[in-house]
Amino acid sequence: MASQTLNEMLLNSKNKFKDRPAFKVKKGNQFVTVTFQEFYEQVSQFGTGLLELGFQKKDHIGLISENRLEWIICDMAIIGIGALDVPASGNSFARDIAFKLKHSDSIATILEGEKALTEFLKVSKELTNIKNTIILDPVKVFSEPETAPLWAKAIPFQEQDKATISKALYQKICSLITENFDLLLVSQKAKLFLEKYLSEQGQDIAAQLKLAGVKDLEKKLAENMHVVKDGQIDGLFPVFSFAQIKEIGKNLIAQGDHRFAEIGQDALPDDLITIIYTSGTTSDPKGVMLTHRNIMHNVNNIPGSIGDFNENDRFLSVLPSWHIYERTVEYFTMNLGASTAYSKPFKQILLPDLLLEKPTVMCTVPRIWQSLYKGILHKVKNGGKLQQLLFFKGCDIGRRYKHAKRVVENTLPLFDRDQFTAEEIKNARKTMKSLSWVYHLIDKLVFKKIRNMLGGEMKFAISGGGALPEDIDIFLDSIDVLVLEGYGLTETSPVIAGRRQHNPIICTVGEPVPQTWVKIVDKENMELEIPYGQPGIVMAKGDLVMKGYYKNEQKTAEVLKDGWFNTGDLGKITHNGRYLKIIGRIKDTIVLRGGENVEPQPLEDKLRESPYINMVIVVGQDKPRLGALIVPDFESLQEYANTRHLVYQDKQDLISRKEILSLFQQEQKRLVSKENGFQPFETVMGIALLLDEFSQEKDEVTESLKLKRFIVHEKYAKEIDRICEK
Repeated sequence: MASQTLNEMLLNSKNKFKDRPAFKVKKGNQFVTVTFQEFYEQVSQFGTGLLELGFQKKDHIGLISENRLEWIICDMAIIGIGALDVPASGNSFARDIAFKLKHSDSIATILEGEKALTEFLKVSKELTNIKNTIILDPVKVFSEPETAPLWAKAIPFQEQDKATISKALYQKICSLITENFDLLLVSQKAKLFLEKYLSEQGQDIAAQLKLAGVKDLEKKLAENMHVVKDGQIDGLFPVFSFAQIKEIGKNLIAQGDHRFAEIGQDALPDDLITIIYTSGTTSDPKGVMLTHRNIMHNVNNIPGSIGDFNENDRFLSVLPSWHIYERTVEYFTMNLGASTAYSKPFKQILLPDLLLEKPTVMCTVPRIWQSLYKGILHKVKNGGKLQQLLFFKGCDIGRRYKHAKRVVENTLPLFDRDQFTAEEIKNARKTMKSLSWVYHLIDKLVFKKIRNMLGGEMKFAISGGGALPEDIDIFLDSIDVLVLEGYGLTETSPVIAGRRQHNPIICTVGEPVPQTWVKIVDKENMELEIPYGQPGIVMAKGDLVMKGYYKNEQKTAEVLKDGWFNTGDLGKITHNGRYLKIIGRIKDTIVLRGGENVEPQPLEDKLRESPYINMVIVVGQDKPRLGALIVPDFESLQEYANTRHLVYQDKQDLISRKEILSLFQQEQKRLVSKENGFQPFETVMGIALLLDEFSQEKDEVTESLKLKRFIVHEKYAKEIDRICEK
């Protein structure tokens, strides 16, 4: 019988898979295994430690960290004691931390390390509900070794002669002043030493750092300096280390403390386990309340429907655990008895880990595949002419061969009919026959090498967290890398639909997972269901749908009615009523002055196919024509400029050149064309080239790297007027 709660699943996995590898952590150049038994023990220890600190059922605890073993241990321990966590990125900024911890009524927080602590301390005085803080990685404190707290790593603040400032403290002061975001933690003794040192030497340091004087230096230091005493920072609240809490629990369990196991058995399917804040692309984030029942819907239904998962599978984790997508995958991996190895989505880490672990499954986002594709193109273009010819000719043959094969197998989406004609199938068979031998030759010479970069044993990858661009989808299919695109939202725990391993309908997000219902309704009249093949709003129903938004009944009522959840996404279902395709977001729809409705996502996806475009946002709401704000791919753009002997001073000068603007206009004309399925009014008439990427620091993208369109529109209002009003 399937588990009904995560607590039950954890216990069942420990009993069933005991000595099998559950997680793998990189130590040096090797992955070290943590068995299901060891994992359960660590969760029990940390959970018991939390109970001893006084945490109770229904307490809210912030969990601010990236993906790592300690994250899932904390998560399962918090859920295990009947509390719930409020996750956020370990790279969150102070404003995000403050909003989420305050709005969620969190009484404590777990921080990954120095980066998270730095941001947290900027707003800690506002967070009066926070009573305890737990730190996963030790942070540096300038202190005597004997007085440093257990959550810290003591760093000398003076040299052995006791009169000279240590090199480490001096460098910290310099970086704090010049970079203006660093953190300086000091003991009381170190603080007194620093004050004395600055009174004697401060003028020299201020001059070196080009400050007005000692007072200016002292003021800047005071803004970022925090005093540590008796395990507390500035006397605000107690701070503990992850290891410290675990050790408390370990000792209690050894003495016969069984509270954690007993509390876990009392969990009910409708108990809340987490509040996850949405990305907030159009407004402030909303706190999505999810229960055991919500999560277990995905855990119990995904493995048997999407693909052939089993206990021998090796998953590679590269996505953040604070995102519901990666988090749910780790849950169902535990339920399967499979293993999860922790990596990072950076090629210098990911590529070696792929070869080392040789995963059979990897959960990804489109950005990973786009980076892989651009990396391959860059390598090919820097290679010999024969290599270039073989690759590009091979990709063309692969695309044609796979397209014909899909026509024969009826695995292409059709929105105006159920199947291909006999003539189309006949012609596709001819194409397959004529290209078969050369395709398989190129596969051995070229495509196999690319698959080997992924470890060589990958059955399939799953892509979610955003739309997989069609050109990347077709490329991966051409080289025989099976990517199963899925679709869902935080509010649906998250997976609503996904392609099947044995019936992957390309350029769709596949079929709804079992026990999930999907319908497409009219944008103007949501009571009216749209016929198959026509676009409308995607609605979903099932146990995967959230309980609601925390402290926001109005927003909950806006999206939930009679059990149906309004995803806010635009989509359509194939003519045969089986496969879902996502087109864009309803709130992203641009209405031009002439009344034309334009979905920006397909345009942006197409424009990103250009090797010269890094980031793009299509704009034009209430304007006579469309425009695009483009951040160029400067590496490719500089290569283009050099081959044409264009002289320029810097990047700003480069994007100001009329030849460069002309290039982007040509790219727009090439990509957004009638041949590619676009209407005349979808032409991007105006283009503005931007020097800097959209970023979290500037509040332009969310933690999950989605553009905050409303912020971008406000910031670039003048540029939008200029390119859209001509």
